[in-house]
Amino acid sequence: MKNSKKHEYCQICRRLLDNPRDPLSGDCGGDCWGCIGAIEAEMGNAQSLAYVRKEYEAGLRPGWIDPSTP
Repeated sequence: MKNSKKHEYCQICRRLLDNPRDPLSGDCGGDCWGCIGAIEAEMGNAQSLAYVRKEYEAGLRPGWIDPSTP
């Protein structure tokens, strides 16, 4: 039986999910895009890396380090 309860907060960082004032709060199956995007970018997912780079440049991810830089 699958747990169908929708989470209100990210299971990784506890960020409120689907907050219209927070562009990184999108619900990715119980975790926020802020966490999942960074994880996928670090794992080499090209599409996620492109989005995360744009978010960093827009000031949404201060302190983020691009995994492709030495």
